[in-house]
Amino acid sequence: MFTAITPVINVPSILEGQLNLDGKTLGDIFLGKITKWNDPAIVATNPNLNLPNEKILVAHRTAEGGGTFTLSSYLAKVSPEWKSGIGVSVTLNWPVGTAVENLYAMGDYIKKTPYSIGYSEIAYARKNKLVYVRLQNSKNAFVSPHTGSVEDAVQNVHWKSDNGFCEELTDEPGAGSWPMATASYIVIKKTSDNIEHRQALLKFLGWGLRLGDMDVTSLDFMPINRSILPQIRNSWNDTPLSLEGAVVVSATQVRNLKESGVMVIDSRIAAEYDEAHIAKAYSVSYAEKSVKAVNFNPLQDHFDLAKLPSDKNTGIIFYCNAGACWKGYKAAVVAIKAGYKKVYWFRGGLPEWQEKGYPTESGSSASKL
Repeated sequence: MFTAITPVINVPSILEGQLNLDGKTLGDIFLGKITKWNDPAIVATNPNLNLPNEKILVAHRTAEGGGTFTLSSYLAKVSPEWKSGIGVSVTLNWPVGTAVENLYAMGDYIKKTPYSIGYSEIAYARKNKLVYVRLQNSKNAFVSPHTGSVEDAVQNVHWKSDNGFCEELTDEPGAGSWPMATASYIVIKKTSDNIEHRQALLKFLGWGLRLGDMDVTSLDFMPINRSILPQIRNSWNDTPLSLEGAVVVSATQVRNLKESGVMVIDSRIAAEYDEAHIAKAYSVSYAEKSVKAVNFNPLQDHFDLAKLPSDKNTGIIFYCNAGACWKGYKAAVVAIKAGYKKVYWFRGGLPEWQEKGYPTESGSSASKL
């Protein structure tokens, strides 16, 4: 889901959405260069407001937070001085201001402190009746923070699964775009030793994506556009959690099976194998052109069964790069169909193996069949 991070103020007689600020002015306030509410830069964007000759009392958060990251991301894009001097992070070396611990402390400080300015997530600001401002966006329009302006900010973002859908949504194009939009993320491990927990988690996330829109909207958040839901689902560990004819094994089980003499087959391409692989694993690449689905057509792919042991009662472990990689799964399926009786599928693959700290090798000198 998406939301807006907004400056919040406590200036007597100024109501929510009345004060206009551009990015440079906001940056200069947090840099300590603009110190009075009637500074000419603020007056220039607010000619009809009676701005007081009072000191601006800046507040900032000390705890790590997405709000600080979003604010600093925006300011770094509109203020070269901010970019070079302060930078972008979840915590900052603030040049001026009063430090408060978190979102709640920020709200309390702003409400109790006349002539103060800080920043907050818009849902919290609305709920607690904090006064928010209008910011100038990349099209030079002054806009308010709400679900519509957040939607304008994110509608043209090109989401990519290879970076975990992590995108900075600040200062996005669009006449109605809110310049400090941000996404909320759930971070999950790519592999799991507990299949039941994994299934329950993905089931809950799926429910949230399908049915959570109304709840999200009612809380002043913008839901994810349904057009990108298939892309999100495909980025999950989308191989099945079981494979008929094979035993799904964990990294610890693979280690124990290896020690008992069971062969380990790395089905990734040679370059991946050469970079790093499970120690003593053999390389038998699975060249896939078929769809990444349970009903794939192995005739469209190439896997050299002749490189596997001739004795089909030999135990073989297949793996690749975790559940989102289909090569290990497909190689195991082809082996099962060829009559191999003791097939193990290491669904967690190399990432789970490395996470456990088990030994790996690199280079092409190790076993290639």
